[in-house]
Amino acid sequence: MGLFGNETLGIIGGMGPLATDMFFNMVISKTDGDKDQDHIDMIILNHASMPDRTQAIKSGDLREIQGKLLQDAKFLENAGAARIAVPCNTSHYILMETQKNVNIPIMSMIDMAVNKVEKDIRKKEFNDSHEMKVGIMATDGTVEMGLYQKALSQKGFQWVIPDRDVQSRVMGIIYDNIKKGIEVSDGEFAVIDDFFRKSGCRKVILACTELSVYKMQKGLDDYYVDAMEALAEEVILSFGKKIRDEKQCM
Repeated sequence: MGLFGNETLGIIGGMGPLATDMFFNMVISKTDGDKDQDHIDMIILNHASMPDRTQAIKSGDLREIQGKLLQDAKFLENAGAARIAVPCNTSHYILMETQKNVNIPIMSMIDMAVNKVEKDIRKKEFNDSHEMKVGIMATDGTVEMGLYQKALSQKGFQWVIPDRDVQSRVMGIIYDNIKKGIEVSDGEFAVIDDFFRKSGCRKVILACTELSVYKMQKGLDDYYVDAMEALAEEVILSFGKKIRDEKQCM
C-alpha cells in the first residue's frame, strides 16, 4: 500500500514544470469519477532544477542526471509509490538505466505513444507503405537517441524525422517559445506541419511535453498524437480506473 493507504502514482516532474502541471490536470480530467475518492492518489516530485536532458545527452556526460533521476525514483519508491510516470520524453533514454535500480515499474511514455499510433492507424486498415509513415517531433536529444524510431520500426511503421531546418524550428518552439511562455507564430508551426504532410505521414507523434502544451493551447487535431496524453490514459487504466468520455472532458 502507498502513503495514503492505497496504490499511489509517483511522478518525477519539473521537466518542465508547465508540462508537469498539465500532466497532473490531464490525469484528473480524464479519470471517470464523480467524487474526490474516485481519483488516483499521487506524489508529485517537481524537480525543476534537474539538468537539461538534451544537453546532457549531447555532451555524453550523463552521470549527474542519472544520479538525480535514480535519487528521485528511490524517493518515490520508498514513499510507497506503486509505479512511476515521468512526463518528459528525452529523459526516457536515461530512465532505462534507472529502471534497473528500482523495484517498481517506470511507465514508458514511448511505448504508450507508439501503441496509440498503432491503434489509430491499424483500425483504418491502411495497407501500402506510404500510408504507414509516422512523423516524430521531439528535441534533438530524443531524436538522436532514436528511441521512438526503434519503437515505431518494431511495430512495422516507417518513421520520419525533420530535416535540419525543420528540426531547428521544432527546437525553437520548444526552447524559445513554450519554455519561455512566448506565443508560437502560426506561420512557424505551419512550416513544420507542411513538412510532415508532404512527407506522407499519416500521424505525427508530439514526443516532447512542451509540444503537448502547444497542442492543448492551439487545439491541434488528432493528426498529432500526444505522447503525454497517451501516458496519462495508460496511468488511469493501470490503476483500474476508467477514462472519461472525451465529450465530458471538454
